[in-house]
Amino acid sequence: MTIPLTPRQRVYTALRHQAPDRVPTALGGGPYGLVDDLYFRLLDVFHLGEAVPPFRKGHNISYMDDRLLNRLGTDFRYCWPARLPNSPVIPGEDENTFYDSFGQIWKRALPYYYAGSGLLQGTTNIEDIERLVRWPDPLDSSWMEGVAQRAEQLQTATPFFVVMRMVASHGPFQTACDLRGTENFLTDLIERPEFALALLNRITALLEGLLDAAMRAGGLWFDMIELPGDDYAGNSGLILSPAMFRRFIKPCLQRMINAIRSHKPDIKIMLHSDGAIDRLIPDFIELGVDVLHPLEPLAATNIPEIKRKFGNQISFLGGIDISHAMLGSQEEVVQEVKTRLAQLAEGGGYILAPANHLQADVPPENVVTLFQAAHELGTYPLNLS
Repeated sequence: MTIPLTPRQRVYTALRHQAPDRVPTALGGGPYGLVDDLYFRLLDVFHLGEAVPPFRKGHNISYMDDRLLNRLGTDFRYCWPARLPNSPVIPGEDENTFYDSFGQIWKRALPYYYAGSGLLQGTTNIEDIERLVRWPDPLDSSWMEGVAQRAEQLQTATPFFVVMRMVASHGPFQTACDLRGTENFLTDLIERPEFALALLNRITALLEGLLDAAMRAGGLWFDMIELPGDDYAGNSGLILSPAMFRRFIKPCLQRMINAIRSHKPDIKIMLHSDGAIDRLIPDFIELGVDVLHPLEPLAATNIPEIKRKFGNQISFLGGIDISHAMLGSQEEVVQEVKTRLAQLAEGGGYILAPANHLQADVPPENVVTLFQAAHELGTYPLNLS
């Protein structure tokens, strides 16, 4: 009979690529979780009463509620910055216009926001990188307000695996795309590499500073920290070639990882990158990324092959299809759990979680079913017949 582990022991065992008592579970990775509408309906399902205060304002994915995580039986608990530099929280000219800490305009298209005209969209002058962007000060103590207290409490008074969430929602690549416009920045990588490198270096310096601040605040108690999310692929393949990634983006990730591990060499590091990113997985492993999120179940992604090739070198968090299975019947949710466990859970190295935000069209009962099935079917040794 398998001896039950604590959530923290369970996750660490899986991340050592060993089989724990059961597959660990999480509600999300990076900033991902529940859109607010679904969160409110789950409060009703569990009779939890009023919502807790949101962990960030100006979003429709706002609530981090330990009560809900307890009811769902997940193994992760989270710390989060008090502010994120690219969050659209400064009111603009109308109810659908906001600005972030860079001075970048954002437009609301619920439940999300999209960057408007980039601050650097009309220039390729390197001097304008400093002149036109209001670069935040990472030494400002308000970024990490409350992080130390939350991290210490979770690590010393609970059995959960403690994760520091992203210090910025977007990493170097996506922030550059926000500021320049995606098409412009992809063109910069080819035609104006000096400008592209200067912009990436400036963004990375800020993110290094914020990661350093996070580690100084709570690094002693973090089990894992998430890198700012960067999407390098669409549903059918990469947005930029592996060669371009290695020349321009990989050094930025290395700098951020070095900033983290200068404080705590053995901390676990997670990278979020959507899309069909399998061609970059060897680079992520070389960088020292421990956990990759979300491993979306796409037609272009051969999940069993990825597990076979890389499953002993990197762990995966996510995998659960939010676009079809989570919208279907409860039986379809159970089958989705069986499928991902069969593909990813053998020998450890897998944390079961949704592959992106659970949207408002997901029935709350399906969320409950997802985690119940994961706990019942994910017991080692696996028996999914």
